Amino acid sequence: MKKIISLITFVVIHFTYLQMNSQGTATNIVKNNMLVPHQEQVFVHANSRLAFVGEYIYYSIYCLKDNTGVLSDVSKIAYLKLVNENQEIVLNQKIKLINGKGNSNFFIPSTIASGNYKLIAYTQWMLNNGHNYFYNIDITVLNPYTSDQAVFRGKSTELSENSINVPKQNTSNTIGNAPLKLELDQTSFSTRQPINLAIESKSSAGLGSYSISVRKLDELETKNSVTTVDYKKVYPQKNKIDTIILPELRGELFVGEISSTSDSISIQNKTVGLSFPGEDYLFKIATTDKDGRFYTSVAEDYTTEDVYAQVIDETPENYEIGLQTETDLNLSNLKFDKFYIIRDMENIIQERSIFNQIENAYYSSKPDTILIGKSNKRFYGEGTMNYVLDEYTRFSSIKETFVEVVEHVWIQQNREGENEFHVRPLLPYIDTGKLPLVFIDGILVQDHDRLINLSSAQVAFINISRNQHFYGTKAFQGVVDVMTFKANYFENYYNSNVLTQKLFKPRENKNYYQQSYNGSFTEKYARLPDFRYQLVWLPSFKMTEKVEHIEFYSSDITGEFEVSLEGFTDQGTPVSLKKKFTVN
Repeated sequence: MKKIISLITFVVIHFTYLQMNSQGTATNIVKNNMLVPHQEQVFVHANSRLAFVGEYIYYSIYCLKDNTGVLSDVSKIAYLKLVNENQEIVLNQKIKLINGKGNSNFFIPSTIASGNYKLIAYTQWMLNNGHNYFYNIDITVLNPYTSDQAVFRGKSTELSENSINVPKQNTSNTIGNAPLKLELDQTSFSTRQPINLAIESKSSAGLGSYSISVRKLDELETKNSVTTVDYKKVYPQKNKIDTIILPELRGELFVGEISSTSDSISIQNKTVGLSFPGEDYLFKIATTDKDGRFYTSVAEDYTTEDVYAQVIDETPENYEIGLQTETDLNLSNLKFDKFYIIRDMENIIQERSIFNQIENAYYSSKPDTILIGKSNKRFYGEGTMNYVLDEYTRFSSIKETFVEVVEHVWIQQNREGENEFHVRPLLPYIDTGKLPLVFIDGILVQDHDRLINLSSAQVAFINISRNQHFYGTKAFQGVVDVMTFKANYFENYYNSNVLTQKLFKPRENKNYYQQSYNGSFTEKYARLPDFRYQLVWLPSFKMTEKVEHIEFYSSDITGEFEVSLEGFTDQGTPVSLKKKFTVN
């Protein structure tokens, strides 16, 4: 019976969230004496727990159903932060989750001081168990280019326990009763030699989602690693909160609120437009509830750095608008592991710093590649008329252009003497008297004189939609969509009735570079140094066959290396495997 009640509650939340036009406050969606249904936890597989400035911390994040360990289909956004001992967030990222998984990396800039840090990760839905309910692991950052290393100096007794060459790393090949095993064709390799790794599933039970890191074992690292088998131990006790935080079910959730300049002006059922401008722009519309709050979800990719929000109304100056920032976290209970250095580490630190600088100098020869997101279709469809102005005689003004070139659109003055665009509807030409939505490079322009005063020489094309468009309680007769050659009108756009806010954007997906010396690559890279500590990073490895093979190459770095595989089977079984080899 409790499970049925829980499921019904979740459906109510889901339905309420999707019905943006009638969205009420989230305070009482779930009673305070109940835990939220379909709870989540995240696990982060990081390639290293110690990073020098100028290096990357690569990570793969798994969003899991708390009770089964199966990848969750609730949250589509995850948050990761690097926090210092002063509880300050020094690096902050948001990434998209696809089928419960996501990945990215933190580049450690030279502005970050040496110290003990925490990498924390969560979804908004998780914070309903408390604002301190997040995954966290210890990360050490070493900045060898500054003289201030006091944070790493400790008592002699502490130094002896954490001294060099005694890394507290897991040395077993398998953790738990894993349905997979790792096999290498050899245990010892030469520099720049091909290495063949086989991942074998004992049965179909081993099929699942994993991430694989191959990296030199760090002589400096002293932290115990957190694996898929024991990651739950990092979570605190669950606590109830006063206000339910909505899940990001369909992408980034934008929450805002409007207020009016007078108590006599209603803030309910007002239409709010959010523009994400540029050549490949997005436009979203939401409707306010009785408290003036509004919600809208963005699943698409976008390139702009700012969002432009405005109340779509005949008198937008009567309203003020705000967008909610991130939910505050409770970082007060974080306990940081300590890392210490001694003089014997000097040569190791110096060598790694030099190799790191050399690798960064040659980064352009072997870069990671950013995956371009899908292009966005216009929210109004294909449009009914499209005009590329270079194909027509150019007129000196926009007004003349619309008179001589663009059909079924005209400009007339309203009762206040203000110019307005009008779009003739499709047959049978029943004029509703409604105005169209007018855009310049993706910015919604309610003052149509802005478009009239635009130089026609700047305009590349004009798209017209003659269809009626309905959003919440608002109807619009058509769309006038103007795009300039540079698609940057928004860079110099200002309107006191429009809120411009910097976006906290999700990170772009990447393909991570994998070095090869096969065939012609042998000669191509013969003269380039190869000081990779990280030989392989595969953040999204899908095991679909009983045996999978991966080939990679050793670098010019010698020593002991480790293959680390972390992940979960399709049934939610955690898998953590280690395999060591040497490069001479």
